[in-house]
Amino acid sequence: MPHTSSSNRTRKMAAPKHLNIQPRTSTHFADLQRELNRLRAVLRRETMISHMFMTEPELFPDPIDQAAAEHELDVALSVNILALEKLRRIEQALTSMHAHSYGICSRCAHEIPEARLKVQPDSLLCVPCLTLVEQEAARN
Repeated sequence: MPHTSSSNRTRKMAAPKHLNIQPRTSTHFADLQRELNRLRAVLRRETMISHMFMTEPELFPDPIDQAAAEHELDVALSVNILALEKLRRIEQALTSMHAHSYGICSRCAHEIPEARLKVQPDSLLCVPCLTLVEQEAARN
């Protein structure tokens, strides 16, 4: 039975006993952890810098200039939201490393392939589960 954490609502499942999941090498684990920490530092720095430059939108007498300024602010906020979501996934991945559940799909509990983790070390889902989640989101 899946367990749900009240803090993040991500289903936590133990890997099924019939799966023969080989432990990842400590070198591979350390490389991924370094990459996650690097990404976390970059995103934190970028969101802090962009937050410092975000101010109240100026009032322009020309409505076109006003619309352009508001559009730029909307784009900056959208980029910040995406960066914060990526940062949240990185934090979850680092937490799962410490809990020794890193690289296990949070939906089906199968091992996420090493090649996928190299490309996207903050992956929480295997490709088949990600496809299903995206299809469900597109329907809603």
